[in-house]
Amino acid sequence: MKYAKSQQSGFSLVETLVAITILLVVIVGPMKISSKASNSSSFSNEQVVAFFLAQEGAEIAQKARDDAIIKSFLPTGHTDYDADPWATFIREVSNPRPFRWCYAADGCGLELNTDDDGTLKPVERCNGAGSCRLYYDSSNERARYTHEPAGNTQTPYTRIVYFETMPGDQQVKVTSRVYWRSGSIKDLQEVEVVTYLFNVYGRP
Repeated sequence: MKYAKSQQSGFSLVETLVAITILLVVIVGPMKISSKASNSSSFSNEQVVAFFLAQEGAEIAQKARDDAIIKSFLPTGHTDYDADPWATFIREVSNPRPFRWCYAADGCGLELNTDDDGTLKPVERCNGAGSCRLYYDSSNERARYTHEPAGNTQTPYTRIVYFETMPGDQQVKVTSRVYWRSGSIKDLQEVEVVTYLFNVYGRP
């Protein structure tokens, strides 16, 4: 009896391992590139948000200066009249001193109210871990980010604003810093905006 010899042959172990290795290189390589691109894009988005939050802090400080100076143009009998608004703005130790925490070493938190006039909220003192953290408020059309945690979503961002009276007492250096942690990056990330506010009207 004769048996037909099969012409088929299987893959050797070496060929199989080579094929698997090539397959892994083809699949894993693009996945790593895609993952790195995604992480880079996410970090870039966080940087943009942080920069605008820092810029917002500096602009709120400027509004605070403007609101203070405007009070000197009110009628003298008005309840909000201030004959010495610049001195009130830069005053660090004696009353009235609404921005005293901004001149402190720990800095302050500044934000606007949700009213139509966009008035300034009472200045918040920044001290300790988690202080001056920013929260996301989807219902606030004026400013989506707030220091108020109640009913809002916590974000990774913390914003601290520092005031420093410069020599001559006619200008204030404002430093607005935003801190956050990004993904698996160990180091704390930081964005800083610096501006100078002057006694523009020279009042008094």
